Amino acid sequence: MTITQEQRNYARLAGILFLLNYVLQSIGDGVTIQSRGGESFAETARFAAENAVLWRFALLNVGLAWIAIGILAFALYAVLEPVNRRLAQLALVLRLGASFVGAASLMFRVAQARLYSASKTEGLFTTEQLSTLAAVTQRGASAGVETAWMLLAAGSLLFFVLFLRSRYLPRALAWSGIVASALFVATSAAMFVFPQRTDELKLFGVPFFLVEVVTALWLLIKGLQPRVTGEAKA
Repeated sequence: MTITQEQRNYARLAGILFLLNYVLQSIGDGVTIQSRGGESFAETARFAAENAVLWRFALLNVGLAWIAIGILAFALYAVLEPVNRRLAQLALVLRLGASFVGAASLMFRVAQARLYSASKTEGLFTTEQLSTLAAVTQRGASAGVETAWMLLAAGSLLFFVLFLRSRYLPRALAWSGIVASALFVATSAAMFVFPQRTDELKLFGVPFFLVEVVTALWLLIKGLQPRVTGEAKA
């Protein structure tokens, strides 16, 4: 199977977008979730209210990450469409669905930020009421992200199946992507059903993260590998 220059260009774009997605997510979640996770509602609300621009900038980065995922889906489709068009189309639809659902779930986090700002107005709501409302919006955001993850991982599974068929990636890496994607689908579904176990279940998503990073680096450094055939060997 001949690899065109267009496929090689899209493969490198895919590698960049894989990494860009994680950079943007780290910036966004680092401010709004990770660095504030151990604090009480009042402390988090105070930080969000005093750093409103930073908070919204962080949320913007999360939104941009979901957009990057959508563009990445098209880049992977352009690379793998010659292998099996129908399967590549299905994978594209699934990953685009993840991009749309994930971006839409951002509205809950914006609403949560508004609740943090409302805590500055005395007498509007009690701290307990605001904390409850913030927890509801957080659960809505989490459910949206978990749904997006299920779509994302399902699409990735199909893309890695196509990578395996095409031999564009090493077999070990393609198989690792298939297994990690299937595991992440199950993990995301489990987080949706058992939200109280989300922190422990997220550990099962680490293989998916590692496979995507390794795939990104391979596409950037090595690029697509031509399929080995008997004729080529001769």
